[in-house]
Amino acid sequence: MWNNSNSLTMMNNTQNNSRRHFLKTLSLGTAGLFVSTPSTRAHAVAQSPLLQEKIEEALYAFVIADAMGGSVENNLPEQTLAQFGNWDFNNFLPTTKKSDIEKKQGKGDGRTTDDTLNLEALIGCYLRHQDHLDANDYAEFYIKEITGKKVWIAEKGEMMTPFERPLWQPERYVYQRLVINNIEPRYAGMGNWINEGFQGIMMPVGAVNAGDAFGAYDEATSIAMAHTESYGVECAGMNAAAFAEAFRKNSTINSILETALRVAKDGVRLSLQDVIAAIDTNDSFEQFSAKTREAVLPYLQLSPALLKQKNIETPKMLREGTNIGRPSRIATIENVPIALAALKYGNGDYFKTLKAGIFYGRDAETIAAVATSLLCAMKGKDVIPKKLKSEVDAVNRRNYAALAKEFFETVRAIYQKDIKRLEERKLIIEQ
Repeated sequence: MWNNSNSLTMMNNTQNNSRRHFLKTLSLGTAGLFVSTPSTRAHAVAQSPLLQEKIEEALYAFVIADAMGGSVENNLPEQTLAQFGNWDFNNFLPTTKKSDIEKKQGKGDGRTTDDTLNLEALIGCYLRHQDHLDANDYAEFYIKEITGKKVWIAEKGEMMTPFERPLWQPERYVYQRLVINNIEPRYAGMGNWINEGFQGIMMPVGAVNAGDAFGAYDEATSIAMAHTESYGVECAGMNAAAFAEAFRKNSTINSILETALRVAKDGVRLSLQDVIAAIDTNDSFEQFSAKTREAVLPYLQLSPALLKQKNIETPKMLREGTNIGRPSRIATIENVPIALAALKYGNGDYFKTLKAGIFYGRDAETIAAVATSLLCAMKGKDVIPKKLKSEVDAVNRRNYAALAKEFFETVRAIYQKDIKRLEERKLIIEQ
């Protein structure tokens, strides 16, 4: 049973102790990771290959789930369960649209979606900058990544920039605000539809801040202001903190959930509490979807009249009678608590976690991508079948293992800069 009050007490004690003993606990030569204060950038990144293995597995988990769920995106749970309830998930879900089947393009059969393109773009920002990112850095480097570099996009069957694919409207809004309107980056996210796209790609922020949930939260929320606002910023911060904890050497599912609750604010935190309380790991996928959906609905900005209806679905467009996508201190993005719920429901089992996300329906590929990526960030290597890895590489003309290695070297380089900065600060404090 999830005991929230005890967990929060424990988390507050841990946070206070960490702050009091920060300088005493600094250990530069160990592979263990420590929790720092929000104001420091001494991120304790493991110097062994363990973190590289975790990053690689987490990256593959994300792109595989994205490729797995793309063809059933926006389905209701019962639709996906009816069609693929007995599917062998050692194989990618097939393309479902007739026009895509004929062209051998579109979503399905291992082809990734814009979620992966955005994740690759954020990793590319770090590879370019070789340091922590803020809103201004994101504004400079993200635009270059999505407009200035052609990549193979399997669902289109050609080389093009991610922007030309095109990206989904809220991601294109970023270009409009930063490039066309020349908005100051820390205000550029205002007015955007607060949606699931940005918060789902926080794995790289968690990796750069591995072991430091506060640092990950601060960095993610700083970056996010150039892209979104309100609870969209908050969801990104919570997800980044969860990944920072997952990458820690001895992390657990409970420690990831506790970390997420520790940093989250307002409706984002409350929604996660309610969703986690609804989980029974012995439930069927259908029961998991129904219970967690019921728990998160009050936080999705629907009118009281709509909430009284049975089997209510949140509209994507023309959202009359709702406040969906607008700033709020009592709302959340559905994907965030549901992805963490899928992680808990999966209870360490890769395929159960993957299916929980896919069978939840709606934005299934993003939910599954975040849930399985968190699991693999926690567990490290040899979680995902090699067959799925080789197929997703081949179909999308990528080498994600090579990208993970390059990104890990960047993470390590940033860590060395953090250490130098902390040593300089230590001399000032102790002089």
